[in-house]
Amino acid sequence: MDPEDIKVEWLLQNEKVCICKGIPRKRFLEAIKNGASSLQEVNRIVGSGSGECKGERCSAEIERLLALYSGADPKQL
Repeated sequence: MDPEDIKVEWLLQNEKVCICKGIPRKRFLEAIKNGASSLQEVNRIVGSGSGECKGERCSAEIERLLALYSGADPKQL
């Protein structure tokens, strides 16, 4: 893997999905990897949806991650 790919991968993993609580993408992927299968489960495990916006900013992205990775091989997350 070339250094630019590593940089892009790191940025994707650490990008904040929940702005209010400062929760990075990798925490959401870990929750999904460990069996969370709904927005409510992810919010409960990760702590998202409880910030100032009550999930209005991050819910769509969490749902997208669930659609992409639910049922995926955990090694791919």
